[in-house]
Amino acid sequence: MAISPPLKAFYARQQAYFREQYDIASKYLLTDSIHDMRVCIKQLRTFFRLIEAVNPRFHAEESFGPARRIFRAAGKVRNLQVLEARVRQASRDHGLELPEYYNWLKEGERREGRGFCRVCRRFDTDFFGSSWKTIASGLEGLTSLRVRTGAEARLSGLLRGLREESSPVRGVGRLHFLRIQSKEARYTLEIVRGDGTTDEDTASLGTLLRGVHQSLGRWHDDEVVLKTLREFRKCRAAGPLFSSRSYLEFSRLTKTSKSGHLAEFEASWKALSDYLVAHETGADGPP
Repeated sequence: MAISPPLKAFYARQQAYFREQYDIASKYLLTDSIHDMRVCIKQLRTFFRLIEAVNPRFHAEESFGPARRIFRAAGKVRNLQVLEARVRQASRDHGLELPEYYNWLKEGERREGRGFCRVCRRFDTDFFGSSWKTIASGLEGLTSLRVRTGAEARLSGLLRGLREESSPVRGVGRLHFLRIQSKEARYTLEIVRGDGTTDEDTASLGTLLRGVHQSLGRWHDDEVVLKTLREFRKCRAAGPLFSSRSYLEFSRLTKTSKSGHLAEFEASWKALSDYLVAHETGADGPP
């Protein structure tokens, strides 16, 4: 039978957008393009995992290896670019003097940028095109009902995992898990229900999932700032431009921001949990 038009259209759209952002990121290391390329890779990885749920003979993680290497290499550059932006903002808004830390970050960005470019040179830019041939071949013999049922089961499993999350412990590892799980659930929702018939309940669920993973994303950025500050202080002696007051204030501001983002997460998490419990009967999401 013919491949599901919504699945085919989603993949073609993401494949084209990945190539567009990859071409810019690999040549110029632009912050926005690196970010958008990585988001696109996450969405395509979610698609691969959805296909595995529909067709277990397709091994998503094994098949996704080349794109994973691009994603990780770009992530190292992206983290440093985010940190540099935070330093610039702190210097502008609070008059903090952090030039040695900023220069250390720039050195790291140049180093990781070279590493990213090396990975790009080994990357087959037709990877997603050839992957689609494999995916399409595996779907050819499946009925539309089988595909739909498998896709819905994947979405339901992700939502069930979030609904059953009852641990009061908010350790770093657990928060990372919830960030990744809620993001994948949102992307899966968009693939499964993103065929032009999105209803109000589906839109509400997508907004709630986004609230959870975006608040945790901001919390994660604060975590990275504090971690790199500690690394910088350990590996670099104070130079002539070092301002102890500025570093202490930057750390304090970051810790305050981190607490605020954690509070945002708790509010977003409660709203999502309440929604998932209310929709527990029948399906694990909107009908």
